[in-house]
Amino acid sequence: MLLKGPHSCGTPLRYDNSLLEMIPPILGDTCRLIQRLTMPTSRAYVRVNTLKISVREYLRILEEAGYSFSVDEEIPEAIWTPIQGPFPITPLNKKVIADKRASENVMLGSDLYIPGVVGAKNVKKGDKVTIVAPNGIPVANGIAIIDYHDVIQVKRRAKRGRLGLFVKVTESLYRTVRVGDLPGFNEGYIYGQSLSSMYVARLLDPQPHEWIIDITAAPGGKISHAAQLAGPKARIVAVDRPSKVEKLKETFTRLGMNWIQVLGGDSRYLTVDHPSLTGKFDKVILDPPCTNLGVIPKVVDNRSHRDARNLVSYQFQLAKTAAKLLKKGGILAYSVCTLTYPEAEAQALRISEELGFEPIEPEFRPVRPIRTSYGYWLSPLLHDVTGFYISLLRKK
Repeated sequence: MLLKGPHSCGTPLRYDNSLLEMIPPILGDTCRLIQRLTMPTSRAYVRVNTLKISVREYLRILEEAGYSFSVDEEIPEAIWTPIQGPFPITPLNKKVIADKRASENVMLGSDLYIPGVVGAKNVKKGDKVTIVAPNGIPVANGIAIIDYHDVIQVKRRAKRGRLGLFVKVTESLYRTVRVGDLPGFNEGYIYGQSLSSMYVARLLDPQPHEWIIDITAAPGGKISHAAQLAGPKARIVAVDRPSKVEKLKETFTRLGMNWIQVLGGDSRYLTVDHPSLTGKFDKVILDPPCTNLGVIPKVVDNRSHRDARNLVSYQFQLAKTAAKLLKKGGILAYSVCTLTYPEAEAQALRISEELGFEPIEPEFRPVRPIRTSYGYWLSPLLHDVTGFYISLLRKK
């Protein structure tokens, strides 16, 4: 049953009124926008890695394998296929509870892996089960691959990683391709990335001679896209927490981008830990942690005004590092996958006023996004994409 109230707009999402007031009216009616967050986009996107294969050749491979994809209208390396649904999920007697992230992947047809399991009382290998989100909403049906007792034992022994499959999904609320199952994935021909995220590198316009760094790089989509556009002659650096370094390296190796240097650490202190990087970069990508209001679909979420305010402070700390890394005249691409004004446009304005930046007009002129004084907005309600804000700022 959906939770209803003044903060939910008839959805299972829980946002306080002060947070909702942070969403600018240009993104559409607030309640309709919140309702839209519970549904996926109508298109599933992947990015073709043109360093390894042309878009035309990869589309031919997909067609021969029985897949139907089209090229995006604006970004030529972006291809898409429809997302189908919603479909009815008939609840079964045995339930598996998945965490927020896992349930939102499962509702699109992904299998349920052990790290995303919250509970599964009395579930045995071979049982037909319904996977539910933490708030009890059914997102898929499937078959248990192992006993839940074994899931508990595996979790006790391992701290990270996929840890193996628990439920093979047979019916899901929505259906789309599984990127990892597409032909050429292991060969590095493609990378699963939202269209909104792909706008960042396209707006930044990376060039072969430039030094480019992403200081919050995981999972690697934006910086690998920048590397793809700039080519191996560019100096590319990706930074994130030490726990994410190996996964980043694996991704870049698969994509054939071994020239990307990966650094682990707290990016707030990057110029302290690596003083030689100060003032060296032509372009910096900063996509900091945010309230993630733009990420869809959501089956459960609980965010407040306080969450946004705390994140605004953290984002600005990272922006200070970005300013130190850039040369005079260097470009900062600041982006967030959320819908609140303080984390987006207001943050870009603050970076400009307090850190010595100015907004610039890019060479690439996108059609979909809403252009404002300091950047571009993408709205799930108006544009049928992940909610996003992107600002291009030049260091004075």
